[in-house]
Amino acid sequence: MKTENTSILLAALLTIALSGLMIATGLVISTATAQSNTTETNATSNTSSSSDDPIVMQTDAAIGAIKNGKTDEGRKHLLEAEKLMEGRPSIADSEKRIEAAIKALNDGDSNVSIGQAEEAKKSLVA
Repeated sequence: MKTENTSILLAALLTIALSGLMIATGLVISTATAQSNTTETNATSNTSSSSDDPIVMQTDAAIGAIKNGKTDEGRKHLLEAEKLMEGRPSIADSEKRIEAAIKALNDGDSNVSIGQAEEAKKSLVA
């Protein structure tokens, strides 16, 4: 009788421990997901900020135009942004990204173009 009670007690304790572990794991995953979503929201907010910098303004205009399907207009803004960047070694990375955005747009890949322009903008406003 004592062995049977001990087995039942052991099984109950094991079940409770596993249930607690599953709840704790779900809480950690839920918290990590919430933090990840917050980070994405902050990153998105930062890329849509306004600036008085003419390069950032041209880049913003290009991104908006391309998103609206106006690739020729977007290309003009990207070319203007690139022209404004000439001879400024401190923003060489952003200039390379603008050049990549222009190339992607010429290749017909609007999504890559937008992504490169957004990355260029991030390094300009950082």
